[in-house]
Amino acid sequence: MDQVANIVQERAPILASIAVILVTVFTASILLNSSGASKLPLVGEEIGNAEKRRKAFITNGIDFYQKGYELFKSKAFRLTALDGDKIVLPRHLMEEVRQLPDDIINIDKAFTIMNEQHLLGMEHPTRGKFLVHVIQSDLTRALVRINPRLSEESSRTIQEEIGACEDWSEKVAYSTLLRIVAIVSGAIFIGGDLCRSEEYLKSSIGYTLDFVGAVSGLKRWSKRWRWLGSYFVPEVKKLFAERKKAHDFLEPIIAKRRVAMKAGEDMPDDTLQWMIEKAAKFNLSDDELAESQLNLSMAAIHTTTLTVTMILYDLVVRPDVVEELREEITRVLAANDGVMTTHALFEMKLLDSVMKESQRVNPGSLIRFQRYVDKPVTLSDGTHLPSGYLIETAHALTVNDPEVYRNPEQFDAHRFLDLRNGTSEDLLKYKNREQHQFVTVTKDFMHFGYGRHACPGRFFAANEIKLILARILLDYDIRTPDGVTERYANLSMGTDAFPDPTKTVLFKRVKKTA
Repeated sequence: MDQVANIVQERAPILASIAVILVTVFTASILLNSSGASKLPLVGEEIGNAEKRRKAFITNGIDFYQKGYELFKSKAFRLTALDGDKIVLPRHLMEEVRQLPDDIINIDKAFTIMNEQHLLGMEHPTRGKFLVHVIQSDLTRALVRINPRLSEESSRTIQEEIGACEDWSEKVAYSTLLRIVAIVSGAIFIGGDLCRSEEYLKSSIGYTLDFVGAVSGLKRWSKRWRWLGSYFVPEVKKLFAERKKAHDFLEPIIAKRRVAMKAGEDMPDDTLQWMIEKAAKFNLSDDELAESQLNLSMAAIHTTTLTVTMILYDLVVRPDVVEELREEITRVLAANDGVMTTHALFEMKLLDSVMKESQRVNPGSLIRFQRYVDKPVTLSDGTHLPSGYLIETAHALTVNDPEVYRNPEQFDAHRFLDLRNGTSEDLLKYKNREQHQFVTVTKDFMHFGYGRHACPGRFFAANEIKLILARILLDYDIRTPDGVTERYANLSMGTDAFPDPTKTVLFKRVKKTA
């Protein structure tokens, strides 16, 4: 725990921008060289030239989106972000846009520009496709099989990391949950024996923060000179050094497993093994396999921790909701022989509703569905997307729009449960009420993205989040210290918001009745 706390404290400035740069998060800080002029309305044009608009965006970026959304809700508009113009699309066009092929709107190119992947040694399209394939074909399909292990690991790790707590005990929520998520995820990613290794935890937790720091450091340089900056930015040097340490840890493990496979030994049922068995098909070396494992941790551990922390902050000031959830979890477990099976987790529908409502009121990033326009295209309503532009949609404004969700300013734990049950009016008129599940992606709720490139790991993440929350709520009472009654405010940076990683929560073991 001390080591995780030290990592978090050491990289506090990096944590402040974690929601901006994470691989499954969509940012606004991208340089664009537009090869075609757009005639779409420009928000902030009255401010002056592009440089003046850029400076205004730095301090009031959210206001630009809000103004554009209010003025052009049903139309596309432009705004000038940190380094250029981009196009913000209305939600009614998203169904059409999501069907455009990758050679017209390109997610890989958007990520490459956004994350400076060509300068950080991460530009490897085959490795990206490999990771998505393993998640979709192996991890997601194995959920029913691996869920008992996830459940057992969640229970064990929570007991270890939160502790006995016979009296009220104060814990820093983010760093505690970060270690829990890293260990529980690691049990499936790399195996139960290694997931508690301090070397593994340090690399899986720290690598993302080092990556964020490197990208942030490069963004301080102009695009023209970033190739030169990569030799001088200390965060870049640190990233490469830490990556080498992580590879030095992982590659002998991979080599040892290959020897065991040749000897005909029984092999672990985990993500690393699935990767090893499919590496030849994708022509990946052991070094590239190690990098794929790092990227898996980077995509999963911090994003899941941010989500769980947001939900815990929402619940700790709502004891009535906690009690309802505890009753639901207890009832569902009783009907499933006390086992948190995949079916049992599905039946925890109030918990699912709370998770989705927390996402709605804490959307993290204001924007979603960023794509780079590789080829110009004109949409059905006449909207023209020139090549060289970044496109996106104002997700956070959509999920807080009263035309989409009633009373959006209120946290309603039952909102999505009632929509699934048909006991409240669905303004979206979905024919399939299950569209309101936590894992479902629609043009009206894009927390996990939208279309064929929606987050492939969201099913695993949903199971893990439910298991962790259910176990915490069953085993511990929770409250804020010093009589705090208001939810901890999120921290904001640019167009992103994330839970304050310094805040604490009090835990006390629930006394079991005979």
